Parts: sequence; C-alpha cells; structure tokens
Amino acid sequence: MKKNLFFDVGSTLLYPKTKAWFIPPNYNNILGDIDFDLLKKYTAKNKFLLDERNINTEEEEYEMFSKYYLKVLTDLNYTQNIGKIAKELAYDCVYNDDKFVFYKEVKRELKKLAKIYDMYIISDAWPSTYRILKDYGIYNLFKNVYISSDLGYKKSDKTLFEIALENVSPNDSNYFIDDRFDLLQISEKYGFIPIIIDREDKELTNYIEVRNLTQLRHLLKII
Repeated sequence: MKKNLFFDVGSTLLYPKTKAWFIPPNYNNILGDIDFDLLKKYTAKNKFLLDERNINTEEEEYEMFSKYYLKVLTDLNYTQNIGKIAKELAYDCVYNDDKFVFYKEVKRELKKLAKIYDMYIISDAWPSTYRILKDYGIYNLFKNVYISSDLGYKKSDKTLFEIALENVSPNDSNYFIDDRFDLLQISEKYGFIPIIIDREDKELTNYIEVRNLTQLRHLLKII
C-alpha cells in the first residue's frame, strides 16, 4: 500500500524568528523601543483580522497585514506616522524570508523522504508561503501545496482536507503530520493517519508522536 505524507508548515517545518508568529524580524528597527510582551498581546488579540479566506497574491496579503498592524498600533496607542509604520511592519512580515527559521534537519530529511514517498503540504497560511518554500529550496519536493487563503478554506473548515485527498488513490495510506492535536483529530475523520510532531515535548496524546523529521523517517520504515 502506497504511503503519502501531508505536512503542516508552522511548528512542523519552521518557526518564527522572533518566537511570535505575527511579530516580524525587524520590529525593533521599525517601532523603536517597545515592550515585546505588550506587542505580542495585541498581535494575538487582533489575529481575527487575518482570517480572510481569499487572499491569492502577496500584494493582497500585504494589504491585509497593513490593516492588521494599523489596528495593533492603534490598540498600543502608537500615534507617530501610524499608517507608514503599519505598512513597514506589513512589508517586513510578508516579503522578508528571514521572518522564519527552518528546523535544522528539515531540508536534509525531506530530500530523503521525497525519494520514497509522495509528499504534500496542507497549511493555514498565505501566498508568501509559496515563495518561502521555493527560496529555501524545498518547494519542488512536494507534489502539491495546499494553502488555506489561496483555496478559501482553513483546516478547521474540514473542506481543505477533502481538497487535499482529491488527487490521491483511495487505497493509499495518507499520513498527516501536524503539531496541533485538534487539527489531527479533524484529519482523522477524513481517513488520515495522524502523527503529532511535538518538538518541545509539550503534548500528551494517544497519537503516534515524533520530535523531528529524522524520527519520522525512521518511524515510517516500521509502520
């Protein structure tokens, strides 16, 4: 029976350089002296503004983030050149590949896995993800990349899993590798075999668990 691997991106293949998903790497240069925890609080509070399902270009992504950061700065009572600063943050967030750090084993292990399995990505993300995967040199290792904003559905909508299964055989074994238990639960309802990647050893579930892609590769040899 053929095995297909479907990967999440965030906290599976990469993580934010600032350790906060919506705080871009040059935030200090753009904002000056600002309380990181306070900034993190308001970026989290306003995350609902990023829940747009039909963002198909990086330009549209930039406009969405510009509005998002304008609201974040307003909540922070940041008043100096607020429109200009919001756009600078949005530009750094969308167009700066340096905002993410790939886990050290990712490229090496994906190249090994791609020789054996068909691989895909299912991610709640925006169009810049395509560019980041290409610039890092791993995009072509995947048979298809399913990004939520481009397709109009998030993983929690469930339809994204249905779309991802359209081009695989119903007789295949389809593994979904993600760091979130709730999304693994949804995938299981569609016939995926869930594997939780828990890089910080925080989760306690009944699912098969790995800490990194090296462990995943060894595990797939025996299951």
